[in-house]
Amino acid sequence: MSAGVATVVVLALVVAVGVGVLRKATDATTSSSGATSSVGSLAVGACYRLTDDRASDSVGDVTVTSRTQPHGSQVYARVPLSFDDYPSDAAVTSAADSGCGANDSALDSSVASNRPSRSWYAPLAADWPDGPHVATCVVESDDPNGLTRSETSAP
Repeated sequence: MSAGVATVVVLALVVAVGVGVLRKATDATTSSSGATSSVGSLAVGACYRLTDDRASDSVGDVTVTSRTQPHGSQVYARVPLSFDDYPSDAAVTSAADSGCGANDSALDSSVASNRPSRSWYAPLAADWPDGPHVATCVVESDDPNGLTRSETSAP
């Protein structure tokens, strides 16, 4: 095999591994209604209700609900945060704000004027080594039972 062909083969393997790592980092679980899960593990489109008192900036487990059952929040995007090591709170905030904002088109335009607030959740510095490094973008209602349909443009 020539050196040029070998280089192309190695480059193709590096790209394939990189895509696989990125896919794994952004994969989410699809939980059934009534299941308890962390926000960071929910798939795009998942609706949920908080199961704990949100006394801090972090959220523990949530209860997954059907889109047609009363709920307070829905995942509308998952954004990879491309930092190997935890950079800083400000850098994570900037990357998550930018990435989630770039995905606003995933939200149903018919609720644009009366849309629940947008927010995101990302791993804390202490959890960063465990991965994945993904911001979970959500819409949230002040009423934990205030949403009764999907807020995303996807069916």
